[in-house]
Amino acid sequence: MIAPTQQKLRDKLITAKQWAEMVKSGDWINTGGPGANPTACVDALGARLGNGPGEVNNIEIWSQVNICTSRIVSKWDPEAKYCLYHEPFFLTDSRHWWDEYKSIDWAQWGWSAGMNYFYARWARRERSKAAMDWAITAVPKPEHGFINFSYGVNNAMIAAKTCKKIVAEIRDDYAWCEPGRNILLPIDDVDYFVEVDLSNSSYLWPQIDERTYKPAEEEKIIAKHILSIMGDGDCLQVGIGGLPTAVVREIRKAGLKHLGIHSEMIGEWAFTLIEAGCVDNSRKNIDPGRCVWNYAMPFDIERYKEFMHHNSFFAGYDIFYPNNILTLSKNDHAIGINSFIAMDLLGQDCCAFYDGRPISGTGGQFQFTVGCAMAKGGRGVLAVTSRDKKGKSRFVPTFPSGTVIDVPSQFVSWVVTENGIVNLSGKTQYEKAHDIIHILAHPDDRAWLEEEAYKLNLTPKQFRLCSDRRYPDYWKDLRDYKHLYSSEMWGFDHIGDLWSGK
Repeated sequence: MIAPTQQKLRDKLITAKQWAEMVKSGDWINTGGPGANPTACVDALGARLGNGPGEVNNIEIWSQVNICTSRIVSKWDPEAKYCLYHEPFFLTDSRHWWDEYKSIDWAQWGWSAGMNYFYARWARRERSKAAMDWAITAVPKPEHGFINFSYGVNNAMIAAKTCKKIVAEIRDDYAWCEPGRNILLPIDDVDYFVEVDLSNSSYLWPQIDERTYKPAEEEKIIAKHILSIMGDGDCLQVGIGGLPTAVVREIRKAGLKHLGIHSEMIGEWAFTLIEAGCVDNSRKNIDPGRCVWNYAMPFDIERYKEFMHHNSFFAGYDIFYPNNILTLSKNDHAIGINSFIAMDLLGQDCCAFYDGRPISGTGGQFQFTVGCAMAKGGRGVLAVTSRDKKGKSRFVPTFPSGTVIDVPSQFVSWVVTENGIVNLSGKTQYEKAHDIIHILAHPDDRAWLEEEAYKLNLTPKQFRLCSDRRYPDYWKDLRDYKHLYSSEMWGFDHIGDLWSGK
């Protein structure tokens, strides 16, 4: 006897080619956020692109960091003659595609505030009138009458609620991830299922053993600077790459305990700290005992599934919870660690679109920089090497035209390079320019930056700033401090309570 869930799957099961034949010219398709990563359907659609009989064109795909998806679309239509690809967060493949053909439409948006505007734009009261014709997402094998958005929980429910029809691609290599919120959808709400043939290498995630990554010496030094303002019970958000790896290894070496995780991205960095006994989430004010995350990019598919499959130590949430500034301000001693492309002497941060070229995306940088800083003892950290891989200074007098600011100067606080760490929060323009030049910038760039700062009136013409800026010490003064803005006390008669946590 066939179980009801299995029968429903059979009734709705089609091939990727059958789905592609339903697509009409002019359709809009939402492929979700990172981890959603549809492949088979997109490949079948690509085979139909063109102007000939039975082909389709004027297709628009709305994606958010779909690694395999972007590779497949660029293979079929590199010049965007028949299909326009919208992508707000560029990775290596997207950058190469844009550099060669200028064929991708970049958007500045941040998780979760920016995604809220997209939701408002796409949503309709009647599903039949939704802005998106299709939504496609990758899922593990359905269970108990539900699909699980797995690694792509972030924007999946948005995609499902703003489309006329939804297609779920079933992948045997995906984990069934525990909620959280908005990670489950009834099978009855899915229009079609497609089984992904994982023997096709173009449908597989690129596999990287992140444990073997060797951080550069500058990254190791930066990690030590960051560790100087970290302690037991901190609640972490980090990303992927050399610098996060270096930070995690320093944390492990220092033996920090009772750490919590409340992050946009979950991955090897968290697995490493969990295995080392550093993470138990015991001191979190919200979601105690659980690692809160928004998406995963399974670069080691077996290891990710080993950790996350039916493991309630992890809680997958839609984008509007972990990346919400108010949510972030509630966990004491929250620390968000992110990188950037460049910073000017005003203290403005750019991490996505620089000098007329999309390089990355805002992601959750603004939310984590501001939200973590609003927590009791919180820190929003921006960390980067003082020079890029080409030897150019990350710190510039002014941004070139065609540059988007991701974190305005008044919200930038902790900034770190291999040369030092400084908190710019609450400082004047003279003070910011001074600290950027003399603490953060590469020593060989300081004379040039000093000259430019003088020309831009960013340093005093006559007065000489003294070295003691009377700035509070993190461990003595800020560890137990919560900003007035994020507290329930609005009068300065309560300011003493802000250190005591009352």
